[in-house]
Amino acid sequence: MSKAQGQFTIIDYNDALTLTGYIGSSLAKTQMYNPDNGTYNPNWASTNLVLTPSLYVIGTTTDQITSSAVTSVKWYQGNSTTAITSTGNYALSGAKSHILTVKANIMAGVPGVDFRCVITYKDDSTGLSITHPLSISFSRVVNGGGIVDLIVTTPSGNVFKNNEVNTLTAKAELWRGSTVDTTNVTYKWAIMDSSVTSSTSSGYDAAFGVGWRKLTDTTGKYTGTTTATMTVYAAAVDSYAVFRCIATDSDSASNTYNSNFTDVATFIDNADPIQVVITSTGGDIFKNGQGSTVLSALVYQAGVEIDTAGQGSYAWTKYNKDGAIDTTWGTNGSKTGKTLSVSTTDVATKATFMVLVTI
Repeated sequence: MSKAQGQFTIIDYNDALTLTGYIGSSLAKTQMYNPDNGTYNPNWASTNLVLTPSLYVIGTTTDQITSSAVTSVKWYQGNSTTAITSTGNYALSGAKSHILTVKANIMAGVPGVDFRCVITYKDDSTGLSITHPLSISFSRVVNGGGIVDLIVTTPSGNVFKNNEVNTLTAKAELWRGSTVDTTNVTYKWAIMDSSVTSSTSSGYDAAFGVGWRKLTDTTGKYTGTTTATMTVYAAAVDSYAVFRCIATDSDSASNTYNSNFTDVATFIDNADPIQVVITSTGGDIFKNGQGSTVLSALVYQAGVEIDTAGQGSYAWTKYNKDGAIDTTWGTNGSKTGKTLSVSTTDVATKATFMVLVTI
């Protein structure tokens, strides 16, 4: 049995081009500070923080940030109305001077800092210039009073591809100030699983809650499920899988510091022999509340379409414009079938339809 999934997003425009985007960061958004020795981790002075914005026209997948349509990119710190320039603690680079490099530990003495990137985009179809702001926040954590932060990384990458690797690892580190705490720390791992719907579901653990299945070491799937480093096998990942770690710190005999800390890691499987492509008879844009389409899930193997008759299992889920599952759609938030009819009643500004195919 093989599994694969695909997704398709439909936008309902109201005569206005819609932009979206994000700011990518080269470093974690939390900076640890140890007042005992005055050190930072990461140290932006030695390992510079690099911020790179991306801009997309909703309904497309091409990053517009370096295109001719982007006429201006300006960076601001906090609430300042004065744009950042290449001087002192900062440097601007890139085709549009859009990449911001921070060369100093500018959060010294403050709990955090915000950066705003204001992008001006010219819509060729209307001739109008659209201003689109993006923001990103960073916080400084001081090593005092037991303040800690759990960070989960994937040291060897997070993609299984073409049987090139059989296992990958997820590594959890409990940072206290600028050092990793390894004393009296216990770990447990879970995998995101929509079948865990209540406290009576198999694999339910109160610390993880519903939607997560607690893991135990399973041959060929997971090992180290009660340690800081968990090994994940390719067979455990269908298309993608999200793992969550909870670390419990019990340094103090009086339980002053007993607390749970959590973080997640995602693994992607590019080795499945089937691929799902979704086609749309009505495109991906509705306008002014008008439009309809039929989505079809086409399953390919080795470049050849299989299951043209729709004998496999096709389960559709709808995510709303905020990225949340619409539990009122269909039957208990899902619909089935190789094809899916979509009308404007299904799309409020934006909707993403995801299909899970089992052959």
